[in-house]
Amino acid sequence: MNYKIDYKVKDIRLAPELNNIKIGGRIEKQMETFFYERVTSDFAKNYICAEAESKHSERIDDETVVGMFSGEFWGKWAIGACRVARYQGNKELTNFLKASAYRIIDTADSDGYIGSYKKKENVFPSDPDEAFKAVGRPLKWNWNLWCRKYTLWGLLEIYLLTEDKKILDAAYKAAIQEIVMLNKLNAHTADTGTFEGLPSGSTMKPMLILYRLTGDKRCLDFAQKTADDWDRADGKMPNIVRNSIDMKPVHEWYPNSEKWAKAYEMMSCFDGLLELYRITGDKKYLDAGKNIHKLLLEHEQNILFSVGFNDMFSNAAKTQNALTEPCDVIHWMRLCYELYKLTGELEYIDSFELAFYNAFLSSSFADGKWGARCVRSWGRPFVATMQSGMKYNHCCVNNIPRGYINALEAFVSLNNDDIFVNLYSDYVCKINGYHVIISGSLFKDGNVKVFINSNMATVVHFRIPKWSKATTINDKKYGCDREAVLPISEGENVFYIKFDMKAEIRDFPYSVEAFDECDHRVTRFLCSSSNTSVSKEHYATTPHSTLLYGPLLLSKSKLIGNTRDEMFGSESVFGKGFSAEVTPIDYPGFAGNAYNVKFVGEGGFETVLCDYANASNRWFEDDAEAFNVLL
Repeated sequence: MNYKIDYKVKDIRLAPELNNIKIGGRIEKQMETFFYERVTSDFAKNYICAEAESKHSERIDDETVVGMFSGEFWGKWAIGACRVARYQGNKELTNFLKASAYRIIDTADSDGYIGSYKKKENVFPSDPDEAFKAVGRPLKWNWNLWCRKYTLWGLLEIYLLTEDKKILDAAYKAAIQEIVMLNKLNAHTADTGTFEGLPSGSTMKPMLILYRLTGDKRCLDFAQKTADDWDRADGKMPNIVRNSIDMKPVHEWYPNSEKWAKAYEMMSCFDGLLELYRITGDKKYLDAGKNIHKLLLEHEQNILFSVGFNDMFSNAAKTQNALTEPCDVIHWMRLCYELYKLTGELEYIDSFELAFYNAFLSSSFADGKWGARCVRSWGRPFVATMQSGMKYNHCCVNNIPRGYINALEAFVSLNNDDIFVNLYSDYVCKINGYHVIISGSLFKDGNVKVFINSNMATVVHFRIPKWSKATTINDKKYGCDREAVLPISEGENVFYIKFDMKAEIRDFPYSVEAFDECDHRVTRFLCSSSNTSVSKEHYATTPHSTLLYGPLLLSKSKLIGNTRDEMFGSESVFGKGFSAEVTPIDYPGFAGNAYNVKFVGEGGFETVLCDYANASNRWFEDDAEAFNVLL
């Protein structure tokens, strides 16, 4: 694709082309099943996509004073579907996406507006008192610009896939209509929408993609105006650039962060800021992105290795009963990966790896038909249907393909002629004359084989994960090194890697607050829609431990024979000083990784555990207590 505007700052890590990548093993089966059920099947096209398309012609999101968000679903679905089409080289899906884009374009007004709101200038938050009268909740909502953001981005992704100029022209016309309208209203994105304008502000990313494609400076000005409004001396909310630069924990920026600090949307804004850094070279935006990663890692990373609590930043690191939305883990992974591409710093892959193998894979259901609204530390996933009146679409479920694609890109990267190997489960890729095959038994015993066929002599950089304290590569020990840099010759090269899979017991490092039973951290954890609430009697009010085996969080689960008493009635291992010995086992009928675990020490015992992702990646309709990571 020939962009009219080049980056001032280019990534120092480049990913393989999607059609030259293949993930393997059980992850491949889960991913391909999801892609089929949600993206490529006739059902996905005729029901999921068709339902999402219809909201642009119906325009019912502003039927009440509380604006809804059914207009977001088509764009989310289209973005993921475009990336699946690239990955699979799927021409049939590509042609379908082009036709779908044409149908969306057919709903446009003469001025270019495409949206799910009848009143295109209805962009400001609803009056809480009027909202209470309408829906029984004092909401300050408006999702108009958020929905338009996803429609714009979906059209742009389809244009990048098909290079159909009609699609680019429609996207451009819709974007300029929005810019002109906001200027007429004298409105900043922070004045509009919901959650202090964070959803609206995330429009920065597709606007910058459009700027690079067209060269129209109005798109850059829109992004710069938004960024400037986030860097204010007067501290006006949300001020995400200034507050990040100042290294303030998000939950301390303004009062009641659980009511405004929307995790997914805020991280989407940082995605835009990193793109603005690439285009302008203003290092302030990179510094803000790096700082927010540090802040979230310290104050918001939960025990499932995502960030936030139920899609809000409210000091989630201190909340033991974790509840995390797939949209959050996907955008945490995305933030980490974008920072890695820009800096090459391995700490970002450390965060990415733990998020992907645990919270993300647990949110994508094994049958591929649906996914979690939130994943929990125990019980069963929080599942939601009929979101914003939709039967076949859901915000998190529609985003899941993007999470898989980000993971595919993160395994191996390139800088000049150097190869960088970052993740180590089964994987194959071709990149700039190199053929890389990763195989072995990482999740069983830490043994990995990396085969590289190269068309030249160069070097390979092997990331050594933080969790591996004693790594060997071709019999050479690397101790606590974070990276091994080894020569490769022209032709075939083989590296045998042994990672230290010693189990790590992690005692929860904070006191467990005795929350009031009406506190959001209790009520939101316990309750959900679709009969997937969990039992209050098992809500953990005392500190517990978790067990990490390599990059995997382990869990008790009824799927491997743990009884309810074993899952919830046994005494905690917290503070006992145990060590843990983990032995991989095969458990009949279980698709994941199962282990016999011996807790060694006074009062020690043995039990069977499994990887958290496969303990919880399904809809447990018959049983509220299906798994527990708290030991």
